[in-house]
Amino acid sequence: MASSCLNLFFFSFLSVLFITKSQISDSVNGVIFPVTRDLSTGQYVAEILLGDSPEPVKLVVDLSGPLLWFDCSSRYLSTSRSLISGSSSGCLKANVGNDRVSSRGDKCDLLVKNGVVGITARGELNRDVLTLGSVSSQGTVEVLFACAPPLLLRGLASGAQGIMGLSKAQISLPSQLAAGTNEPRRLTVYLSPSNGVVSTSSVEDVFGTTTAKSLIYTPLSTSSSGDYVINVKSIRVNGLKLSVNGPLSAELSTVVPYTTLESSLYSVFAEAYVKSATNAESVAPVAPFGLCFTNTSSAEVDFPAVEFALQSEMVRWRIQGKNLLVDVGGGVRCLGIVDGGLNRVRPIKLGGLQLEGFVLDFDLGKSMMGFGERTRASLDSFRPEAL
Repeated sequence: MASSCLNLFFFSFLSVLFITKSQISDSVNGVIFPVTRDLSTGQYVAEILLGDSPEPVKLVVDLSGPLLWFDCSSRYLSTSRSLISGSSSGCLKANVGNDRVSSRGDKCDLLVKNGVVGITARGELNRDVLTLGSVSSQGTVEVLFACAPPLLLRGLASGAQGIMGLSKAQISLPSQLAAGTNEPRRLTVYLSPSNGVVSTSSVEDVFGTTTAKSLIYTPLSTSSSGDYVINVKSIRVNGLKLSVNGPLSAELSTVVPYTTLESSLYSVFAEAYVKSATNAESVAPVAPFGLCFTNTSSAEVDFPAVEFALQSEMVRWRIQGKNLLVDVGGGVRCLGIVDGGLNRVRPIKLGGLQLEGFVLDFDLGKSMMGFGERTRASLDSFRPEAL
């Protein structure tokens, strides 16, 4: 019953877009963005309402994105939008951590990146009013964003007009909303195919006390990039530690559909995984996967779990089942961990499939990240009747 109510909530409130404190309960602060997964790309998509434009702006969620940007010529017709001048405080904020910001009199130009395909283009910093809440209970807050050319939409989910940047940068959406609502800098993320959530509220506010208390916390890297990075001390396959030197830097990404490992690391990992996958026969890989299997016996295939030990061997992130294997048809299942090429800076990038079903709490004030699977109690505590 709770699950059906939850699904009804998200489908019924696609036009609502944001849910504020007055709509959920007296304990909820911040803003909640419903998120769905685009089936063809594996990207996660949210919507926002800006200014007096009647059309919502559809955005791909990017944990590493430093700012909110979109193609302003695409269905966004707001008369309240205004350019940010090069001498304004907004332009100075955009310049923090971005050496490609330039001032041209009444304009603030900056380099905008599409993190999905890695292309960049110049954009102009703008300001408009972000609508929070439903038609009957609305609030607003001013936000900065970049207007970017249409060429930057390459590789984004169908209908997406830009990127919702959620990094630790000063003009990312969480940073701006925290400043605009005087709330602590928090980011709660829960990814799923149809009822995901991105929120500037705490986990306890969104999913309840039981879920909040069940989370395990690990330090976030203090890198200046704005990415959400954790350290991995070791990797285990079927409980056996791989012979790789740690700690390894691991970035969390919502625009990469599958976890990637640096090539030399992937080679060690793949060899160990094939040895541990009992009752399964390796078959020709199906792109983009490097390891695919089929069942050759009447016995159930025992696909081993993968564990990432974090700040200590006692703190482990366990990935298994639907977070690990992708059914590609014909009785073939492929491992959703792939060769990421030569990347010594970020040897591990945790992708969307591996993050799905986990509640992630980014406590930016304490520079910590909590993670844990969503509990039944959290499903029951998040009810549309409370709206």
